[in-house]
Amino acid sequence: MSTAALLLLDLIALAAAAGSWGGAGAVAWPLLRSSRRSAAGLALALSGAAVLATLAHVAIVTALAVRGWWFVQEQLAFGAPLAVVGALTASALAVPPLLRCARSTDGAGHPAADAGGGSAAGGSDGLPARAITALVFAALTAGAALVARVVVGYPLTVIAGAVLLAMVVLATGLSHALLTRSRRRVVAGFAGLGAVVLVSAVGVYWLTEIAAPGELSGAHAHGAVALPAAAAAADPDDVSVADLRTPADVEAPVRAFEIHARTAEITLPSGRPAAAWTYDGALPGTPLRVTEGDLIEATLVNDDVEDGVTIHWHGIDLPNGEDGVAGVTQDALAPGESFTYRFVAATPGTYWYHTHQSSAAGVQRGLYGTLVVEPRGGVPEDLDLTVPFHLQGRASLMGDSDVPHAITVEPGTRVRLRLVDTDQLPLFAQLAGVAFRVVAVDAREVAGGPEVEGVSLRLPAGGRIDVAFTMPDAPVTLRRDGGDAVSLTLSPDGSDAVADGAGTWPVLDLLAYGATATAPAAGSGRHLEAEMVLDRSPRILHGLPAYGYTVNGAVAPHIPSIIVDEGTTLRLTVANRSWETHPMHIHGHHVRVISRDGVAAASVLMLDTFDVQPGEIWVVELIADNPGVWMDHCHNLDHAANGMLMSLAYRGVTSPFELGGEHGNKPE
Repeated sequence: MSTAALLLLDLIALAAAAGSWGGAGAVAWPLLRSSRRSAAGLALALSGAAVLATLAHVAIVTALAVRGWWFVQEQLAFGAPLAVVGALTASALAVPPLLRCARSTDGAGHPAADAGGGSAAGGSDGLPARAITALVFAALTAGAALVARVVVGYPLTVIAGAVLLAMVVLATGLSHALLTRSRRRVVAGFAGLGAVVLVSAVGVYWLTEIAAPGELSGAHAHGAVALPAAAAAADPDDVSVADLRTPADVEAPVRAFEIHARTAEITLPSGRPAAAWTYDGALPGTPLRVTEGDLIEATLVNDDVEDGVTIHWHGIDLPNGEDGVAGVTQDALAPGESFTYRFVAATPGTYWYHTHQSSAAGVQRGLYGTLVVEPRGGVPEDLDLTVPFHLQGRASLMGDSDVPHAITVEPGTRVRLRLVDTDQLPLFAQLAGVAFRVVAVDAREVAGGPEVEGVSLRLPAGGRIDVAFTMPDAPVTLRRDGGDAVSLTLSPDGSDAVADGAGTWPVLDLLAYGATATAPAAGSGRHLEAEMVLDRSPRILHGLPAYGYTVNGAVAPHIPSIIVDEGTTLRLTVANRSWETHPMHIHGHHVRVISRDGVAAASVLMLDTFDVQPGEIWVVELIADNPGVWMDHCHNLDHAANGMLMSLAYRGVTSPFELGGEHGNKPE
């Protein structure tokens, strides 16, 4: 069974335990002073169900512990022991009296005088108050375990555990006081103290979350994040990201571009209108194609995009000051402003560009385009097509078309298709009618891959896959997610007939595709290990309660940066506790995949965006060879906007830019 399925079953088990114990307490409450055999029997049945649910919880936690500590930390350290204590308490104090109550009734349905009593008043005409208190206590312990998983998540701190435990104790005391009709001051004391603990805990947390932690670019001297003591103070030798730019004296062939960000009313090929934010008034933006070694000088001009705009060059390991992240490496451009990006196209491959200012909205509305860097000797294929996939409102675009379309390609033509996922979600690309090879992933060549056919290619949000094949004498059709709403057909005779084969196909596992993996290269400096545990929990976002996407229990801008020294080899373990996939994208670097779910990668796979699906654990490695303050975030940009972004920061690098402020910088 998958880890994600176990996580879901554990939630069900905890909810069932809490609900069953609570139901048993509610059914048993009237038995304080009178009894019905059916009520006692129902309370017993519910108690039995609660015990079984608790045992299931313990078994599931044990199974999850084998998968990884990150999935069960709050349960092993707190939830499961507390739920077991509650179940044992209820079994010892509530079940025996319920059994006696169910068995010892007279003909009128009332308990006999020796039914084992002790009512709230101390008589023998009902169930003991301590029995119902025990049922309430068991319900509260299971509920606390559920809250620990759903609300607190990973990691559960001592303070959070203490607050939950205090609430269980106080709520149990309040229940017992009500059952025994204690004095008002006792009832008020338990209720008031419980309210104080709850309000104080929520208030302190809320104040902590709305307090300005500094900027996301964690190397600020005023302390955006939890920095090592050595980096906590400003250093005269610190370097600003504004100075980490391509030197002015670089000698290389210059390719100059001027790109205008503007709003536009576009009519798609289907006739559907689209109110878009664009680069150069088109969807996608102007496709850029250069040669390896060229110096790109791209001037971005914001014509009228009121929210501001930048260009992030997705997948290109360039100098930090050219990265185009508002509030981290530059200020967002207001209408009428411009910025020139300069960098050498050092590595051939398929890339894309998009805004990193209000990017969740900006990319969805059309601020994206493609960039291809050809090798110096040219590509080996005769036909080289770049195909970005995008959802523009309700329209699904393949390239610039939202309808099935065809191009004529002569049989025998060598073809390369560069597939780019510019969406928020993963997509499954299917190439029907031909066998093909995967020749590159995320702008890194893949060697030794065999021809495959009848398989889907899973592209994470932001990811790219290049495939190559020789054109047959029959149609070849590229589809998205097995459907025919939009497709591209390569036709040998110019007709629009499509290749058969749409449907559900197995997914090609890229971790097992290509040449056998060799030992990863090591950096020249020290080795560092870090963890990122991905989840979704209630948090404070922008000063308001929200259901945020968390990293190690926190949401941006409160997620501590990963601090590295240049030359460090960083091994990063990423575990996904949530129900959604998270395509994690580290700017300025490619990572080598070491393993997924404990299974070593059989091939060499270098990625800039790796897709951590629910319940998965990825181990990746990078060499810190590109100084800067680099964004590290989920490329489902809605997830980033709701908390799942942080930074990889080099010690000694600072940023003069601020989130928000007069420029309204919003990188997510």
